[in-house]
Amino acid sequence: MKIFNWIGTLWGGQIRFTTAMLFAVAFIAMFIIGGLVGVTHASPPTDLQQTDTYYIVAHIHYVLFGGTMLGLFAGMYYWWPKMTGRLLSETLGKWHFWLTLIGMNLAFFPMHFSGLLGMPRRIYTYSVELGVAGFNLVSTIGAFLIGLATLVFLVNLLRTYRRPVNAPNDPWGGATLEWAIPSPPPVYNFTVIPSVESRMPLWQTERHAPMAPLPDQPPAPIHVPGGSWWPMITAFGLPVMAIGALSHLIPVVIAGALVVMVGILPLGLRALRDVNGTRARGSPHEHGARQPQDGVLGVHRLGMPALRLAHLDVSGL
Repeated sequence: MKIFNWIGTLWGGQIRFTTAMLFAVAFIAMFIIGGLVGVTHASPPTDLQQTDTYYIVAHIHYVLFGGTMLGLFAGMYYWWPKMTGRLLSETLGKWHFWLTLIGMNLAFFPMHFSGLLGMPRRIYTYSVELGVAGFNLVSTIGAFLIGLATLVFLVNLLRTYRRPVNAPNDPWGGATLEWAIPSPPPVYNFTVIPSVESRMPLWQTERHAPMAPLPDQPPAPIHVPGGSWWPMITAFGLPVMAIGALSHLIPVVIAGALVVMVGILPLGLRALRDVNGTRARGSPHEHGARQPQDGVLGVHRLGMPALRLAHLDVSGL
């Protein structure tokens, strides 16, 4: 679900392969490898062979390093201008990216093969007859490449720190409100709390004419759903399932699952009913809640984007 969700955010977009984007896309690719390799542990015969070997080390590092560090580096390059007012060097950033990506795959991918050949994890020495010396040499080279890439990143940080502030308010063409204020942000953020009316308020403001003021309307009442016992029923079923699974009692697991289903189905039906009821009555984020400064920024008065699904254009998907 998450892989398709992340890839779907790229679909139809005008992608620029900045350093942040390269790390973000590589994060998805490496996370896919880590996830698919992890699926093999669900088969008892293969899991028995792979347990406590370097195969597990390879899998977990594709998830932890590929799925965490690459994402963190993407965030660093993306948010550094907002935090400091300075843009990181894209040239050094791309060196950092390629050295990291190549080093990571050299370091961790051979571990799949050394693990399948029987190399156990958490050891500092091994027999030459095991036949994994070549794989371990490649992994060592990859580890040093990761270290070199990290040094390039640190040099980029220090080099940028010594430079004057050079980041514009919106260096990436972002659509959300944090890019509407100076970088780094002032302590008060906004002089006037903006009022959001769309998912992409900054793009809406830049690409369309200012919104004309609307006549005063009374704000629609906020609908608060009543209380319900169904969440308690669902919460009771979950520990029953856990106890059954830990005790290897399949009937108890099935009973807990049935209790959870009995609790979840009414919750889902109730949620759909409440959504339809709210849509029929009118959303609390209608134009009646607008403030005078809404003609400048199309934002909700609480500063939070208001999702208005009825206005989303999905014809191009």
